[in-house]
Amino acid sequence: MKNAILVVSFGTTYLDALEKNIVKTEEHIARVFTNTPIYRAFTSGIVRSRLMSKYNISVDSIDEAFTKILDDGYTEVTIQPTLLISGDEYDKLCSMASKFKEKINIKIGLPLLCDSSDIDTMIDILKKAYPIDNNKILILMGHGTEHKSNDIYIEMDKKMQALKNFSMRLCTVEGTPTFEDLLFNIKDIPQKKAVVAPLMFVAGDHATNDMASDEPDSLRSLLKAAGFTVECKIQGLGELDSIRDIFIKKIMNAKSL
Repeated sequence: MKNAILVVSFGTTYLDALEKNIVKTEEHIARVFTNTPIYRAFTSGIVRSRLMSKYNISVDSIDEAFTKILDDGYTEVTIQPTLLISGDEYDKLCSMASKFKEKINIKIGLPLLCDSSDIDTMIDILKKAYPIDNNKILILMGHGTEHKSNDIYIEMDKKMQALKNFSMRLCTVEGTPTFEDLLFNIKDIPQKKAVVAPLMFVAGDHATNDMASDEPDSLRSLLKAAGFTVECKIQGLGELDSIRDIFIKKIMNAKSL
């Protein structure tokens, strides 16, 4: 059977983030699966259009990637999304890929955060990626969603609250916990220095604007207004080798669509 791997990301128009997170993750996967070609697709049509119009960079849609894979003669493809949760984007990916099930055998790996074990692994990675002193709190900003999969963020925040000797919390841009939830829950903590980082595969628009900008409603500004000294880390999860290794495991454990 002739196999291929399709790495699917939402995408980004930030070229530095594209290189550091998406390209480097794809290269990491290619080094492990040395005899398997790696294809790329972005689910966001807006991102693909802007990359083409602004930088003349062409990235395939799901349909276009499948067409290439089929034209190149592959009979099986493993799809690995770089998504964090099994939300709307994951559902859309599965739906779009299902159209090709009669033409090619399809397996799909899970996103980064799907169960309690994934949460524990992610928290351990974050603690090592952002070591802090006892006088600081580490705050992660995720995307969030109205999809039921947002519950994973709520569970993750509860596990962060229960940590011993390490102060860590979570908030989301479009889900729960909200920025307001975070500010309420940390208003009485002794630490008044915050290290803030994105809980996102790519540190792009949300990390730059919603998290780290000087706009009055950014997370940085809200924390400063609440009396915190704030240090922002503009780093996507895709920059971490430990995260890239998780994707390797997800590919190896991929299930038939």
